[in-house]
Amino acid sequence: MEESFQDKVRRQLGAAEIKKKCCRHTLADCQNMRDEDAASLRAIYEKCRCEGCRSVLFRSLFLTHGSVTDPAKSYQLDFVFQSGEFADAVQELLADCGFLFGRSERKGKMVLYLRDSTGVGDFLAMIGATGAAFDVMNLRIESDFRSNVNRQVNFDTANIEKQLRSMKKTRDAVAKLKAAGAYDRLPEEVRSAWELQEANGQSSLEELGRMMNPPISKSGVRHRLEKILRAAAELDKESDRRPENAADLPDAKG
Repeated sequence: MEESFQDKVRRQLGAAEIKKKCCRHTLADCQNMRDEDAASLRAIYEKCRCEGCRSVLFRSLFLTHGSVTDPAKSYQLDFVFQSGEFADAVQELLADCGFLFGRSERKGKMVLYLRDSTGVGDFLAMIGATGAAFDVMNLRIESDFRSNVNRQVNFDTANIEKQLRSMKKTRDAVAKLKAAGAYDRLPEEVRSAWELQEANGQSSLEELGRMMNPPISKSGVRHRLEKILRAAAELDKESDRRPENAADLPDAKG
């Protein structure tokens, strides 16, 4: 049976070596402390002489009152206490060490919680579950990478769709101008911009600008292509103003 993340953390904490004498004294104090005695907890914390002592204190608290969710599913680390006073003390001491736990009540019990990957990883590292902390960090990096890739793909897809819509609009305008015999009256630079885009449909405006001879800017390419759209729009206006046949003309005798 595969080891759960919670069991992995507990195994690593159980195997954590305590070398300094002051840290071993802290461990003994934690083992002798009455369950959820806020005054004793504060007294032990005040006696901590180094970061290792604090690590031992919070490690003991985690082993008796803590849990952590598999980071592949969610980032969630909890402490659950019966006593609100004890929860107050733990939350205060955690904050003193730089860990800002949220607080809620669940089925009459007080819950202190972390819900972000950085906080969960840092706390696990602090109490000695270094391997589990690396797991959290690696999963966060993978998640961030996938999110960035997805954002980039969505961005690129949106740009391609926008470019295709723009090309279709320009292509329709060119067809309308050609049908009216007006396309060849466009400036050579305008026609060459469209023909270059038509031949290189996957290229961006910036890339098309570099293909021009001489090269021009992205805005320069856009300006030339917009002239085609304006010419087609003017053609539509002229068509609207022009009567379709003689029957549409006013009766001269009337």
